Amino acid sequence: MAACNDPIPETTLLDYWARDLNDAESERLEEHLFACGDCSERLNQLAAIGSGLTSLVRQGRLSGIVSRALLNRLQRDGVHVRMYSLLPGETVACAVFPGDDLVVTALRADFSGVDAVTLSVTGAAGTSIAQFDDVPLPGPGGEVFYVTPAAVVHEMPSTRLHLTLASAGGSSVELGRYVLEHSASEKSPG
Repeated sequence: MAACNDPIPETTLLDYWARDLNDAESERLEEHLFACGDCSERLNQLAAIGSGLTSLVRQGRLSGIVSRALLNRLQRDGVHVRMYSLLPGETVACAVFPGDDLVVTALRADFSGVDAVTLSVTGAAGTSIAQFDDVPLPGPGGEVFYVTPAAVVHEMPSTRLHLTLASAGGSSVELGRYVLEHSASEKSPG
């Protein structure tokens, strides 16, 4: 198979697979895919990975940062998502409920002039819970989607989580601080 002279970017293939392109974009892409074995194979590999992600979510094994396209596809595949959306400086009460598969925290900020960010998540007394470096951004109007398995959140005690977004790279600039006030799930008597 000959290598493609004008390969379709991975993000565009993901958007196509997730059905997040409009009809005109899809038609243009399909013309290329029908003529290009290399890009078609890359799409098939992406689709195989995507199918496995739904299984991983249901097993409580997917956490980190995801794209909106992937989140939309997971929801279309029947994954139950609990979403909390925050602006810089906001504190939001949150919890997980029976039937939830995934808890998503959508962080908004002014991403103008920023290509990638670092997300830091800390708990009580500044204890580091997670850090994600060099997370690429979809564009200036985008959001960063931080996902955690609902099963993990279900086991957490009531706590306050601090999330900080900063521009990635040498001249790190804080873009936003966010607070989640998590209320523990009531345990069933056993």
